[in-house]
Amino acid sequence: MERVSGQEGSPTLLIIAGGSSSRMGTDKLMLPVPVHDLPLIRHVAERLLPIASEAVVVANSPEVRNALRGLRSNEGVAEDEDKSRGKEVACLPDDVPGIGPLGGLATGLRRIDGWALAIAGDMPFIHPEIARFLIGLTDCCCDAVVPVVDGLAQPLLALYHRRCLAAIEHAVASGHRRMDSFWSEIRVRLVSAEPLRAFDPQLHSFTNVNTPADWEKASALLSQG
Repeated sequence: MERVSGQEGSPTLLIIAGGSSSRMGTDKLMLPVPVHDLPLIRHVAERLLPIASEAVVVANSPEVRNALRGLRSNEGVAEDEDKSRGKEVACLPDDVPGIGPLGGLATGLRRIDGWALAIAGDMPFIHPEIARFLIGLTDCCCDAVVPVVDGLAQPLLALYHRRCLAAIEHAVASGHRRMDSFWSEIRVRLVSAEPLRAFDPQLHSFTNVNTPADWEKASALLSQG
């Protein structure tokens, strides 16, 4: 796969979706989202495609990749033009399976130039305006932009520049798997949660669904529209 190159100020959407869903007991990314019954992975992608120049999804499941078939970005397509002219979402497996999200981030960054908006595929409430706000904080003085919620960094709703790749590969080669294991080698801009509440007062955007109980709660909220 050739590298994709986003427009200036518009990152590549990088969805990391290679997990095993062991706690859910079924592939959580294929769960039907109320009200339209779209698979969760497609629901997440469609929410964020309008703010990205391109999209890359790192997914090891053929079912997940099939669920995204035909999905395209709107980059370069006017509102009154045929949306099928947009660029198709690129789906690919992990370069090295079994490393977790850090491996997925490396896999994605190898395929892009510039900035990537990296998110987990199991975040049903992700708010595009939070992503836009974080994108606005990217510049040449940092290599990553990471929000902090309740004292915890949120590395899977964050921005990473391709400049991070060497540090990530070094961390992986050293046996590290934590998403922050390479941060000492890059310039990280941490972002307080408070300005994000202007777009998402309850910060539901940072909610992951890992268990059947998580999905039951999320489904109830999603059903309310």
